[in-house]
Amino acid sequence: MKKFVITAMVVIIMVIGILGITNPAFKQTYSLFGNAEGNLTHNYFIFSIYRQHYSDIKTNDGKFIVYRRFIGIAMNFYEISPLRVENK
Repeated sequence: MKKFVITAMVVIIMVIGILGITNPAFKQTYSLFGNAEGNLTHNYFIFSIYRQHYSDIKTNDGKFIVYRRFIGIAMNFYEISPLRVENK
């Protein structure tokens, strides 16, 4: 049982280390959309969250602007829930 626990801990530490090294924001901070279209909002060790810099998408009533957001994990980007900001 002791060998299994040690093996599991080593595997978990190595997976976290590999995800940290392959984090898209690890070397290039603004690589998703380029500097003109997007920006990095949160940079954690194993993943990063990016937000679309500008958006033409508005809600039906025109009160909110909808920005697309992406999460970067292991050099890949996946779209997550959009961000709604009040239109001024």
